[in-house]
Amino acid sequence: MLLSGRGQAQVYVISGTVRDINTYREIRHVSIYIKGTQRGTTSNVAGRYTLELPHNVQNPVIVFRHIGYEPREIPAAELRLKPTVYLQPRVIILPEVTVEGVQGVRPEIRRDLPQVVSVLEAQSFDVRGFVDAGDVLRTDQSVQVEEDQSGKKVIGIRGGNPDEVVVLYNGIKLNSAYNNIFDLALIDLEDVQRFEIIKGSNTSLYGPEAFAGVVNIVPKMQLDYHLRFQQRFGTYRSGNWGIHLNPQNWLWKTERLRANYNYTRGALKRRLSDVPADRDNLLRNTSSHHSAMLMVDAGQENSSIHGQMIALFMQTRLGYENQPYDEHLDNLNSLYSLRYSGRMAVLHDATLSVSYKNLQENQTSLSQYGFLDRRIHDRSWHVRAENTFTFHRFRLLLGYQLQQSALRYRDVRRTAGLVPLRLESALLLRQHHGLVAIARVRHRPQQKLIQVVDLGLSLRYDRVTDQQRDAVFRSSVPDSMDGLQPQPFSRRRWQETTFKFALNFADVQNNLAVTSFIKFGLNAKFPTLLQQISSPGRLVADVRYQPQLQPERNRSMEIGVTAMRQLNDHPSVYGWSFSLMYFQNHYDNKFRMYATANVPVLFYDNVPDARISGFELKPTLYFYRKKVSIDFGLSRYFISEKAAFPFKSEVKRTFNFTLDHAGYSLQVLWFYEGEQVGWFFTSDSGMAQVVLPEYSNIDVHLSKMFDISRMKFFINISGRNLLIGREFVLQGLALRDRRFYITLGAQY
Repeated sequence: MLLSGRGQAQVYVISGTVRDINTYREIRHVSIYIKGTQRGTTSNVAGRYTLELPHNVQNPVIVFRHIGYEPREIPAAELRLKPTVYLQPRVIILPEVTVEGVQGVRPEIRRDLPQVVSVLEAQSFDVRGFVDAGDVLRTDQSVQVEEDQSGKKVIGIRGGNPDEVVVLYNGIKLNSAYNNIFDLALIDLEDVQRFEIIKGSNTSLYGPEAFAGVVNIVPKMQLDYHLRFQQRFGTYRSGNWGIHLNPQNWLWKTERLRANYNYTRGALKRRLSDVPADRDNLLRNTSSHHSAMLMVDAGQENSSIHGQMIALFMQTRLGYENQPYDEHLDNLNSLYSLRYSGRMAVLHDATLSVSYKNLQENQTSLSQYGFLDRRIHDRSWHVRAENTFTFHRFRLLLGYQLQQSALRYRDVRRTAGLVPLRLESALLLRQHHGLVAIARVRHRPQQKLIQVVDLGLSLRYDRVTDQQRDAVFRSSVPDSMDGLQPQPFSRRRWQETTFKFALNFADVQNNLAVTSFIKFGLNAKFPTLLQQISSPGRLVADVRYQPQLQPERNRSMEIGVTAMRQLNDHPSVYGWSFSLMYFQNHYDNKFRMYATANVPVLFYDNVPDARISGFELKPTLYFYRKKVSIDFGLSRYFISEKAAFPFKSEVKRTFNFTLDHAGYSLQVLWFYEGEQVGWFFTSDSGMAQVVLPEYSNIDVHLSKMFDISRMKFFINISGRNLLIGREFVLQGLALRDRRFYITLGAQY
């Protein structure tokens, strides 16, 4: 009887790898089970699977299912001979929502109001000639990138300014308390799993500053290798190398504990033209990046505590030297965070995170225009607590957010022949409390034309308190202003309540998915610390007057439709997608920034009325079972007050051709940006215009991945800005200069 029992319990084990049939990339989280039974498994982060087959199942058939791929059934006997399974990617990925460029991943930012989200997965930028996050985001038709000579890159979305875009790292806000801007050159692409982009101001969960949109950078939590090394060579004598460690299965075997560490280092040198003969003409940039992650599964399935704890560390140091102007810049950005998500007693869908951000930036410059010594030290704590309550088709998210910032500011300037203006140093404090409630109702009407109706309502309350301490001004009061004393603000308080509404309709029938939506709402943005310590609109007699800027308000509306179709029977065309969106933003008390000739101080005021409206169009065609994809993007904006949105193109066009076959990948991106205009005030209180001409160019990326045993190798050749002609080039700005890169790497 014992022998018989053992015979009945005998099992056979099959193992293999699941891959994308076009890219040959491994597919994680594939559901794999024996047809007609409850026995199954899933593929791991490296796409590998192991499945036990009971002896008493006759001629078993194995089913492979993934939300982003066509299901496939394979006899177990065939899998023993060919353990690698290739799945066909689908055009229609999710039946209820349209997501651009995502393979079955539900972005975390969908916890916000229902809206169309653009997702850029790692496979679209990994092992290619993209230097940083700014390079990647520039490929989106709605994003415009601004770069300065130090290599700093910031973005605007839909014609908005950089301080209107909230940048998150795994849900943690990265924007500086000083100017509400984050330098995307600080993000190492080797750490990034995907970019999640919300376009427009109809977000409630991520703060009132998101007038133009939100970018959530999702780091790689689970790595499909133990050790990885890559080296990039390129133009400007640039070199960049990195090493990445995943000790799991070396030091421990459990899946409940995961950890990784990454380190990259790089440098480049550029030369400027039109520099006087007695000056050096070299620009030098250096960078180093550390990041580490520890993920722990906490509690048991049936316990009161069951979830995931994630600890993150990121530190980036950027150095810059401009020899012609004896300018030096050192930037150190550190982030520490601890986050728990899961069940906490009676809270079944809770998120609690605490993070600390430390930004230090030192800049010195000595030239014919004067001397500058600027130091900024921003220390910020962020606390975020949320829970989602689900009642059948009704979901309610309640959240609380706290930002506590202490910014030490020092800006010493000596300019020949000019009266020094404004604040020289101070301690600036900001405390920001935010309360948010988001209610969502999903209804499935019994109609042929509409399968899902998703209604979202949000209410948000923000309270901000700013303080200024230890204020020191750059000079004593001039004789012409005798009797006037400095008036530093001691404390300022603002509070605003905003409301937003979103309505989505979705339907999927006969391999055709259609989503339409309408959204509108109110938003409010508070003056940044930089804006509060800068001078008001004009050079008034009292240069020590502290501007009392008013909060900026925005009334927004957006409508759109997205359609996707999969054609299974056509010999060449596999499917298509089409999206069209129209939006309006109406601003009251819009913050406007400008400079004055020969005065190294920024000025701010409120514009009573400003508007941006526009439309975005993006059709895409998929050929040969999605081996080839072609998409065209068009954005057209209408800006009423261009001085409030300096150097923003009103037209952007993109054309993207992608070919993936047997591990080879070819991407050709053509883009066009229209004329960009800015202004500055002259000494006679007039306005002078600065124009950057229209600009178009082409990027080409060619890469290949291949496996040898358990080793994976990759190579990439990239050419950036390959067109030659009359296009205007800003000397020393890599954003518009021609570049070539070669990237080599291996992982185990």
